[in-house]
Amino acid sequence: MSPSPGTSIVDRAVAASNALTARWIRTIESPSFVASGACVWPLLAALADGAAGNARDELEEAIGLPAADGLAGAAAFFDMLEWLDSAAVAIGVWLRDSIVLD
Repeated sequence: MSPSPGTSIVDRAVAASNALTARWIRTIESPSFVASGACVWPLLAALADGAAGNARDELEEAIGLPAADGLAGAAAFFDMLEWLDSAAVAIGVWLRDSIVLD
């Protein structure tokens, strides 16, 4: 679901982050998986704002907002996370010792 243009930037950013998460989840085959667009959406949105050419187009598609709204969306998203007590849960990363990160 794409965010409605008439809503606030933070509402649009949250909807776009949720949509990114939903797209990821649909591609996962493992039943033991945790994902959150809150981890990466603000970064992609900020990058989209400053990108050009194909990179801008691809980032715009990934974030679900016009690239020109990316930086404002990322800032609004972080502002919203700052006052949410539950945000630590949404952006937390849980790993087992047996998982090797390269």
